[in-house]
Amino acid sequence: MTARQPRTLGELADSILSVSDREKVSVETIVDAVGQRSLLPLLLVPALLCATPLSGVPGVSMVCGVAIAIISFQLLISVDEVWLPKRLLRQKVDGKALTKALKSSRSVISWVDRHTHNRLSVLFHRPLIYLPVILSLISGALMPFLEFIPFSSSVAAIGVSLLALSLLTRDGVFFLLALVPYAGLGWLIGGRLLG
Repeated sequence: MTARQPRTLGELADSILSVSDREKVSVETIVDAVGQRSLLPLLLVPALLCATPLSGVPGVSMVCGVAIAIISFQLLISVDEVWLPKRLLRQKVDGKALTKALKSSRSVISWVDRHTHNRLSVLFHRPLIYLPVILSLISGALMPFLEFIPFSSSVAAIGVSLLALSLLTRDGVFFLLALVPYAGLGWLIGGRLLG
């Protein structure tokens, strides 16, 4: 049975929650729940997970970053169905921690769903449409290294979440909002390098 593509952040969270009632949840189980043809929602999944307190678990930022980079690349080349390495698909997260992270984010998710709609559509025409995907690809590739700078992988994940959300809803306001976390990320990295 093919999963229906989530159209809102709430639907995406519900898709993940539907499989989080077990001790360990594999990446493959989450992908199946969301749907292998749902590339934009699937880009949101690792970004959202890394933006929650789950990012504090060692290795989560690295796994999420690799997934973000791979999915972004596939969006860039317009594939029909997502492909992820078997090693990545076998990675697991704690079911209770996943449920807790999603439930604690419910109020934010509801607020976002209420405030997203089609705006500033000029930002989603070529060549600008490629910018959020390229930014997501670069962010994902950097995230495994950002684990060494406190909070930086979460900030990058928030940026990717906003970019993916803007693409999913065609909301240019969220596209522009995504630039704020990137400015913060630049400040964090700059402070670390100069300090």
